[in-house]
Amino acid sequence: MMIRRWLTRSLTHKLMALFFAVFFGAVCGLTFFAYTSSRNAMYQEFKIRGETLAKTIASQARTHYREQDIEGLTTLLHSLGEGEDVVAILAYRPSKDVWLEFSGIQLTTEDLILPDLGDVWQRDVALRKGYRVSEFGRLIVDVPNQGQRDSLLAASSIGSVRILLDRDALEQRLSKLVSQTVGASMFTLLLGSGLFIILLRRSLQVIAPLTEATKKVAEGDLYATVPVSSADELGELAKCFNSMTEQLLHTTVSKNYVDNVIRSMTDLLIVFSPDGTIRSVNHAALNLLGYEEQELLGQDGALLFPSHHNPLDGETYQNMLRQGAVHQMAITCLAKNGRTFPLLWSAAVMQGEDGLIEGIACIAKDRTERDQEEEQIRLQGTALESAANAVMIMDRIGRITWVNPSFTSLTGYTADDVLDRNVRSLTAEQQAQPFYQNQWQTIMRGKVWHGESTNRKKDGSLYTEEETITPVRDRKGEISHFISIKQDVTKRKQAVETIQDAHQKLKALDQLRSQFFADISHELRTPLTVIRGEAEVTLRGKEKPISEYRATLERIVQLSSQMNKLVGDILFLARSESGTLQMDLKPTLLGPMLEEVRRETAILARSQSIAVTLEGVSREATVQGDPERLMQLLMILTDNAVKYGRKDGSIVIRLNTSEHEVQVMVADNGLGIPEADLPHVVKRAYRVWRGRPSAVGGAGLGLPIAKWIAEAHHGDISITSTLHQGTTVTVRLPLHQVPSPQCTHEPDHASHTPERV
Repeated sequence: MMIRRWLTRSLTHKLMALFFAVFFGAVCGLTFFAYTSSRNAMYQEFKIRGETLAKTIASQARTHYREQDIEGLTTLLHSLGEGEDVVAILAYRPSKDVWLEFSGIQLTTEDLILPDLGDVWQRDVALRKGYRVSEFGRLIVDVPNQGQRDSLLAASSIGSVRILLDRDALEQRLSKLVSQTVGASMFTLLLGSGLFIILLRRSLQVIAPLTEATKKVAEGDLYATVPVSSADELGELAKCFNSMTEQLLHTTVSKNYVDNVIRSMTDLLIVFSPDGTIRSVNHAALNLLGYEEQELLGQDGALLFPSHHNPLDGETYQNMLRQGAVHQMAITCLAKNGRTFPLLWSAAVMQGEDGLIEGIACIAKDRTERDQEEEQIRLQGTALESAANAVMIMDRIGRITWVNPSFTSLTGYTADDVLDRNVRSLTAEQQAQPFYQNQWQTIMRGKVWHGESTNRKKDGSLYTEEETITPVRDRKGEISHFISIKQDVTKRKQAVETIQDAHQKLKALDQLRSQFFADISHELRTPLTVIRGEAEVTLRGKEKPISEYRATLERIVQLSSQMNKLVGDILFLARSESGTLQMDLKPTLLGPMLEEVRRETAILARSQSIAVTLEGVSREATVQGDPERLMQLLMILTDNAVKYGRKDGSIVIRLNTSEHEVQVMVADNGLGIPEADLPHVVKRAYRVWRGRPSAVGGAGLGLPIAKWIAEAHHGDISITSTLHQGTTVTVRLPLHQVPSPQCTHEPDHASHTPERV
């Protein structure tokens, strides 16, 4: 009991006891090992000596036995038996009788009996007189020739030899060895113990001050220090202790400090016991879940999770135990009021030094806002992906980082084609350099640029795009990216240009319409005024001769005919534009029709002495047309030739026929048309006044009617004219192909069936 109290009071006592136990055990072990090794070596040497001596005597005595040389054998035994441990050497005849004895002790008859132990033997025996000896024996054999030396069985025995060695002498040497070993061990033990105690006391003199200083630090006194009295490990320990207390004093690290750190965390911190109960929670967890700290401590952790979603149960918990931690796992947490919160959960298993689980520390972050942001980003990404307009995102240096599918539809470039390329590589350089400089300067100033430009698609075709480029700023307020939204406005611009052209044409037509109605009003008013005047003059005053009345009536009839023709032309054009005018198309011979036109034109030209001729008439020239409208077309042309022809001039009607078409040309040598007016003479209500006599007039409707009739017959009209030299009007019409009798068996009248248009 006193020894136990002595050991528990001081570390020095424990170390001394430990040293004595270890050192004593080591010394005893070494002593035992030395003794055992020496004893075995002495025994082995003793045995080898006896065997060697027996073998030597048996070998050298063979000649003395063969020659019965007693003197020589005695000399041999004396010379080999001089050792202090040799008790006796006995030589025997083949009959096992003692032949010669060399002994330092008295042997009895029983001791001299040769044992029957074989050719070679060794044993420990006690003689009758009490001597303890080790006996070594060997047969002496005679080997007559070399061939029989390898086999003892083939040789004959001529005697035996016994050597007795004293075992007591061996034991005395062993006793002396034990005494020497124990003495050396005791001296070593005492010397080592003394040195250990001296060194131990010098080394452990810092332990007591260190213990006292540690107690002071535990009580809150951070100013305690330990004197450094050595440069060994304990001295380093004292230095480290002093440095530790200094750092503790400066940083004031304490349990309250750590608690304040945990309390101020914005993330949730929950510590669970190994059995799943809640050990501690921080303020962030309490605020989110709506609990008081006393309501959660010691409760089952399943209280914080919906059923079947507890991460501390099932396969998830087992994986966490195997791996030691889980990171960034999405879970759902249940608040006191039943509301659920999505959390990003990380947990780590806390293990002690013995490897046992002491608890599970869990840190979680509310990911409600993050999920909402991700959902918003997903919706925005989907909107950009599905946008009909092309969307392109560039970084600050103009490198393309993302495009949507509509960009590929617009330009033909896939995302792989343009990613990491500079946007300048996609421009067609159709605009001047200042245009691109202004664009870049605008967006680099943080302003939105909007405009149109011409770019080139992947297939090389050009297109016009309307583009809006918006700068995007990062958290620091610096421009990091640009978003370009563009759409193809090529068709829209073409439509705008078409509408603008149509608008200009409508304005021109409106002007023509106004002029047309003014002209029509003038054209109708003039004959009506004349008719009224003629009638009033005729009816005023006395009765006049019948001839005067006739002349007046003829004049009224002429003016009425002009008005009727004008109204008919206006009605014809109106019906042609509305699509209500129908034509009866059928195969029509042009020869007879041109003859009729020449006759009527000659009647019209007779008053001006204009000669009308017909050239190149073919009786077989046939077209698919309406005879009445074709007649109207040709009469309009010849009527104009008469109106604007010269007195005593000429009009030539010429018919040319080719493989697929016919050409009817009406040429005169009259006034001609100025070159500037030629493109406009086929327009409605357009009239050429320069160089025209005042008596020649018209509504400007003849050539438009003629043009419409020609086009309705799938033909066209062209006019060439030289001022003061004449005008030539050419009408081209497709030739009607009559089927050959060899190619058809149908009745011929089928080709003459009228076609309604």
